[in-house]
Amino acid sequence: MPTRFRLSGPNLLAHDPEEREVQQFLELHPAMVPGGSGDVGPGGHHGPELRALFRLPKLLGSGPTFEPDFMWVTRSSSLITPILVEIEKPSKRWFRQDGRPTAEFREAHDQLNDWRAWFARDDNVALFRKRFLFFDSYNDRPIEPQYLLVFGRQSEFETGGGHVNPDTLRFKRDQQRATNESFMTFDSLHPRFDHSRTLTVSLTANGPRPYAFSPVFGTTTSSGPACLLLGDPSEALTRSVMMSDERKAYLAQRWAYWQNDALSASGQRVTHARATGIE
Repeated sequence: MPTRFRLSGPNLLAHDPEEREVQQFLELHPAMVPGGSGDVGPGGHHGPELRALFRLPKLLGSGPTFEPDFMWVTRSSSLITPILVEIEKPSKRWFRQDGRPTAEFREAHDQLNDWRAWFARDDNVALFRKRFLFFDSYNDRPIEPQYLLVFGRQSEFETGGGHVNPDTLRFKRDQQRATNESFMTFDSLHPRFDHSRTLTVSLTANGPRPYAFSPVFGTTTSSGPACLLLGDPSEALTRSVMMSDERKAYLAQRWAYWQNDALSASGQRVTHARATGIE
């Protein structure tokens, strides 16, 4: 995936975008959102549930309802690791000139505390399993969430960024992280090859539905159950960017093929001639 589509390039951050504009961009480029492959937190190397990045997922249950900007639900041999992501307007600053944290940073950071408090309730964890885990093979693993704040620019912690001692403030920033938290600047976001076959989904009243596909998304012989669960991909393919019409048509065809394959399997194990490879 070409590095010229790094978020810090001239196409987006240079014109001081609002948070919603960045949100919309990342919804179309899920491979640029950290957390989908074990790159954040202690687990997740088995990949995300449905290979999906959830956009604006609602945390419903006891207490207030919260809506992170993004969420992966990653898996490993021993853990389910939801990665909840908060983004802000990129031009917001971490620290004031006097070295005190800005109100914008404190408010954004406190949203991670809200999510941590939500997961601290056992009944909410049980609801989370019902809403965001779709296949039985991983449902018995313990859940250990991670919380990621994407905030500000790296230039704030460089010479000329407005602080007398930027290295000291970078260290101070990192000490603000609580357990299971990560901080990144927007300059850190770039397409990850290990996220390249992901898609963005919306969780609706009828279950998860495709929203947009990564430009190099491809199906495999194991795609059938997810394709069947996610339903019609046509609107998501129309919305997807950096993908030719021919590629979209091909993916729609293969998506339908694997849906039918999952239906015909009727819950039985099927061995395919092509057991590996991305279409």
